[in-house]
Amino acid sequence: MKKRWILMFVFILVLAACGKEVEEAVTETDGSSTVFESEEPLTHHMEGVTLNLDYKIQKVSAEPGELILEISGKIKNEYSQIVYYTPEFTIQTPDQEDIEQLSSSVENEQIMVNPQMETTFNVSYLIPQHIYDENTSLNLLVPAAFKEPESESSGDALGDTANWEIPIK
Repeated sequence: MKKRWILMFVFILVLAACGKEVEEAVTETDGSSTVFESEEPLTHHMEGVTLNLDYKIQKVSAEPGELILEISGKIKNEYSQIVYYTPEFTIQTPDQEDIEQLSSSVENEQIMVNPQMETTFNVSYLIPQHIYDENTSLNLLVPAAFKEPESESSGDALGDTANWEIPIK
């Protein structure tokens, strides 16, 4: 009798573990869907530095009424020295309502790029449903790269900031 209970308990654990794997797989595949995706990368040329940005809008089923703007960037340094870049974008509606940043793959907030090298990063922003419904585009303010770490001096900047209107539908 005791052996039967042990076997039944093991059987229940095995079934529970199988159910958990299926549930996680469904959540991962059904967690979001792409609503809009940029057709071509946005390119910002600075003095010896090139920034390419791709973006997409994701509808998140786990949070009804919320959308995520995901920006994937690649910065290439063709300048003769190390450059520093902070992928902190200002995103606003045409009426200048700010869009909140959710996450960034940059741990120290600033990227150091060696000469003749490139690096990638990802940044995501939360777009409330009503803002998405009311707008067909957003404004994206893109900062310049700098020659010195933590600098905000225009003398250290490699080029200017860029301000783009990006479609979201």
